[in-house]
Formats: sequence, structure tokens, C-alpha cells
Amino acid sequence: MRTSPVIALNDTLRSVLTKWARAYTVSVCLQKRARIIILAEEGLDNRTIAQKLSLHHNSVGLWRSRFASNLPRLLSISEESPEDLGPEMEIVLFDRPRSGRPLQYDNTIRLRIKLIACQSPKDHGFELSHWSLDALRKAVIKVGIVKDISTGCIYDILIKSEIKPWKIRYYLHSKEKYEDYETYSKKIETICTLYKEAPNLFDQDVLVYSTDEMTGIQALEDEHRRKGVIPGSCEKKEFNYIRHGTTSLIGFFNVQTGKLVDPYLNQTRTETDFVDALSRVIALNPEKEHAFVLDNLNIHQSESLVRYVAKLINYTGNLGEKGKSGILKSKESRAGFLSDKTHRIRFYFVPIHCSWMNQIEIWFGVINRRLLKRTSYESVEILEESIRNYVRQYNEMYAHPYKWKYDSVPTQQNIDVEELVRASA
Repeated sequence: MRTSPVIALNDTLRSVLTKWARAYTVSVCLQKRARIIILAEEGLDNRTIAQKLSLHHNSVGLWRSRFASNLPRLLSISEESPEDLGPEMEIVLFDRPRSGRPLQYDNTIRLRIKLIACQSPKDHGFELSHWSLDALRKAVIKVGIVKDISTGCIYDILIKSEIKPWKIRYYLHSKEKYEDYETYSKKIETICTLYKEAPNLFDQDVLVYSTDEMTGIQALEDEHRRKGVIPGSCEKKEFNYIRHGTTSLIGFFNVQTGKLVDPYLNQTRTETDFVDALSRVIALNPEKEHAFVLDNLNIHQSESLVRYVAKLINYTGNLGEKGKSGILKSKESRAGFLSDKTHRIRFYFVPIHCSWMNQIEIWFGVINRRLLKRTSYESVEILEESIRNYVRQYNEMYAHPYKWKYDSVPTQQNIDVEELVRASA
């Protein structure tokens, strides 16, 4: 009968093994193997250790022998560089790399399956909007790639390349991005540069605001009393509610300080409302320059706004007539005037369907989650007062400039699906 190797540990090795044997943050395998070595040092034979740990005695013998053969080296490391001992012991007690079971289907077959998954089912005679695993299995067999294959195997092949034909996500098509990429990228870079330079512009008496509207904010009152939070149960809200009307918020988020100007609240959102809201913001610092980041909504490029800005900057030129001539002729000509960088009051328009470039959208998400989504309001007036109170509280307790990390525009590329699939293989 083969004699089990004797193991004699020093204090450093014993401390590491004891820590692993008692830890819940290491793998079960490492935990059991550490216990094997500790029990082996106590003089127990392999069969006794196996019974204690519910293992086969051959497994105990394997790890005992492997550790014993590496023990002189580990003892040396524990004395010369104790900080390296843990990783070295892990290498000894971890499973060695194995080749694994050979692939049932070679890479060529896998590639052809993934290419079909990236095509339309109608290209293969299936009247479906998208592939299911069963339909994809039938298509693969129909084409003759394999004689038979399970849906589980197809799922495994696709998921390793992150191909999920059963899922869909929506996106917004931006005309500028796909039809005039140069203009799109220039706008993105201009706004990113403005955000980056905002702190320096603040020292130069230039205020930078992110501007947008939050419309249709509903004053909803709970029809029945809520049940509060208690141990073991969250707050409960009845589904029914009473409508009391809506309000709209025109917000101005100071990019440099992270604070909100007192919001303009009204049931309408017209060009007159926007000019009125804008005039209140500019009146707070009439001697300073103002830069506004906003989207392409028609009230942001209106005749009233152009006339208001022209008056503020003492513009003496001819504005023309709306729909006929001059600066006022079209939405594009008005936007060109408003975005003139030489003006003291100037506007930076984000590309169409790129509202994520507007920092105030982040704040809209904050107020919706923290206040509007769960509060019960008995009237529009109470709703508006609640919003104003929240803005004051936010400015005092939470306001901070956002860290804008998006600073470049990727080069436009035509996507080659087959090339992408091959690259993911």
C-alpha cells in the first residue's frame, strides 16, 4: 500500500490555508483542498480525510501529493517573499488547464449558423419577423449545414458571439448623422468643446445653460390611501388615480454650477412662453454673455426669439419677413442667426434626435425618479409648488456640475455583417 506523503507546514502557510478553509469568498474547490492539506498535516490518512470531506480518497491523494511535491518551493517563498505566497499556492491548488471536449461542430459550420442568424427569416422561406431558436434550427437543417442539431447547441453557438436575433432595441434615425455626417460630427464636437471649456468660460463671465422643456407633467392624486413601509413589506400604492390637469416646465440647467434656475411653469409651451422664460434667465445676469444648448424644437428657432435676441444685442440689420425673406425667412435661417458665435446671446443646437447631448435631460430623469413618479398631488398648483420646492432643495443639497465624458465622434463606417461575424468567431 502506497504511503501518503508527510506534510509539515510553517506558520505562514498554515495561516493562508486556514483562512481559505474558513472563507466564504473563495471557491468551494479551493476551500476543500485547503482543508485536505490542513488535515494531512494533522497526520490523518487519505481515507479518513475523504470521509470527513465527502470526497473520494483518490482525489485526496492527488491534491496531497501535488501540494507535497511543491512544498519545498512554497516554504522558500514564504520566507523570502511572503507577499507572493498566496498566488503561488493558488496555482498549486487550482485545476490545471485542460483541452476539454472536442467541438461537435467545426468553426466553418458555426460560422454558417451565425451568418443565417444575422439574415432575415424571409430570405430562407420563413414568414417570420425574426428568428426563434426552433425556426433557426429548421433553417440550418434545410440549408444542409448539418443533418441534425439541437436548439440548445444553436443557442450556445450564438450567445458566445453575442448574437441575439430574438431581441430588438429601438433607435432614433438622425437625418444629419446618416445623410450629412460632417455637419452632425461638427455639431457634436462643438457642444462637447463647449462643455469642456465651460469652467474657463465662467471665469470670463460667459454663462452656459442646458435648456429644454418637460411637458405634460400630470397632477395625479391617489384615489385611495397608500400603505406605508413596514418590516417585510414595501410601500403599496393603489392602481387607481384622479387626474387634476397638467403643467409644463421650461428648465435652464447651469452647466458650470450644476444648479437649476427657478423653473418656468405653465400649462402651455408656446414661443411666447419660451421667450418669457429665457428673458427671466438673462435678466439675472444682464451684463454677462449667455450660451444655451438646446434642441431643434420650433419654439427654439421662432420669429419671436430672433427679434428678442436682436434687440438684446442691438442688431441693426434687416431681419426680413417670416416665410419670405432675410433672417426670418425659414427655420434654418433663423437658427443660423441664433447660433452666430459673435453674438453675446448665442445658441448651440444639438443634432436631430440627439437629446442625450443636452445635459438637462439627465436632471429631468432625476426629478422624475425622486419626486414626480410617486408623489400624489391634489391640484396643478400643488404640483407646481412641489417642483419649485424640489429645485430649491436640489440647488442647496445636491447640485454639482456633471462630468461629461463623451468627447469624440467615431468615424462613420459601413457595417459588413459577414466580416463582423467572422471577427467574433
